[in-house]
Amino acid sequence: MPVAHCVSTTTGIILGADSGFCRLLQRPHAALIGASYRSITVTDDLDKSAAMLDTLVDKAAPTQLRKHYWRPDGGIVAVDLLVSRFDAAGLLVSTLSWVEDAGATPQRLWQAALRLRHLYALRMEAWGRDLFGDYPGLILLALYLAEAEGRPATLADIAAATTLTPGSVERWLRVLVQRGFVAPRDGSELIQLGHAGLATIERLLTAALAPLP
Repeated sequence: MPVAHCVSTTTGIILGADSGFCRLLQRPHAALIGASYRSITVTDDLDKSAAMLDTLVDKAAPTQLRKHYWRPDGGIVAVDLLVSRFDAAGLLVSTLSWVEDAGATPQRLWQAALRLRHLYALRMEAWGRDLFGDYPGLILLALYLAEAEGRPATLADIAAATTLTPGSVERWLRVLVQRGFVAPRDGSELIQLGHAGLATIERLLTAALAPLP
């Protein structure tokens, strides 16, 4: 289990961090120094983190907390913290440990994407495309599979993969480009996922691979 350390102000501004902390958050040292814990903590854990800061006592035994941090690729990592407060120096000293997910390999993500595509097809067949046709999801999944398999993806390819008309695909693509899920085409026939689209799909597939708590 990897371990990291960081030093911050009593309000949670990072002042110092070791290489393990950079590895944990997958960010360079310079990007972390001066950052607030709020900028790297998932939204659902912000209140819990603030409450912990309020309960810390000077030179008391370390306080334990389990929370989740964002990574630049959109992934989330669960971390166990031990935090101590030192008022004389105006500092918090934290030790962090976490478990890397070795299960979400490119091969397993690709297999999860194939299963998800199969489930999409079964759901629409069983319940009807008019009620359960997640067309944006189908398009993003088709683009992910094309990139994972090293295939170019054109409008015709996506239409064939989703059984939508080219006109319908074109309309959905305009929306997905606006949201950042699909990269701007700039006149090219090739269609690719945007950063947000890739991060969202991989987060969904990683969650599908993870065991239930």
